[in-house]
Amino acid sequence: MKERHTTTLLGRTLAHAAIALSAIAPSTALYAETGHQQLDFAVRDFVESFYTPDELRALHERDEEDTTRRVEIEVSSIDPRLQLSLCEQPLVASLNQNQRPIGRINVKVECHGAAPWTKYLPVTIHVYEKVLTTTRPLARGEIVSESDFDLREADVSMLRYSYIQNPELAIGMEVKRSLNANTTLIQEALEAPTLVKRGDTVVLSAKAGTVEIRQQGVALQNGVLGKQINVRNSSSERTVQAVVTGYGQVQVGF
Repeated sequence: MKERHTTTLLGRTLAHAAIALSAIAPSTALYAETGHQQLDFAVRDFVESFYTPDELRALHERDEEDTTRRVEIEVSSIDPRLQLSLCEQPLVASLNQNQRPIGRINVKVECHGAAPWTKYLPVTIHVYEKVLTTTRPLARGEIVSESDFDLREADVSMLRYSYIQNPELAIGMEVKRSLNANTTLIQEALEAPTLVKRGDTVVLSAKAGTVEIRQQGVALQNGVLGKQINVRNSSSERTVQAVVTGYGQVQVGF
């Protein structure tokens, strides 16, 4: 009895894995009058199954405050010269294991009927989301402020990098390379600002409980917030390690 139960669980696990990557074309394809229609319907039904009805709503059906991502699906036209018989069995559509249903993909469709066939149909899935977009040109080294961007809809399916949607992840960051106006802000274009530069005179503080001592020092390295750098104490000429706490501010522990 235990062996049978284990076999059943294994079968269910394998079935769930298969469903994640393939699906039998649902009822829409049953209304097809030709093999071409059946193939097109099967691909559309399969791809749309990855998204919710809200995500598939057209732009004209939405109001300006709608923040739900918007999905547009473009199924490539089928060559009219292609000989394709109507399949008497429901078609089976699937993706390769390494493919995600976004951007440019190829959907595999199989007919397991009396005259079996397999076809691949290219599909482009556009996914639009509200992302941070620059409102003006930003030069390298500038610190990003709230007025430097706004939220705009963009096709994120074509972006190779990590786009930003949360303003808190951009405000106060330093621009690594120059950006034009109307550019999608990506994490790779920003970095934590350099708060202390090598050679800067800094305030070197040490605190224990309610006691705090402040002296001047000279930074021997560049440093961003939270980074430990070497600082030369201007009074003792000793080099100590201190953590950057702000612009021109470093702290050492007792």
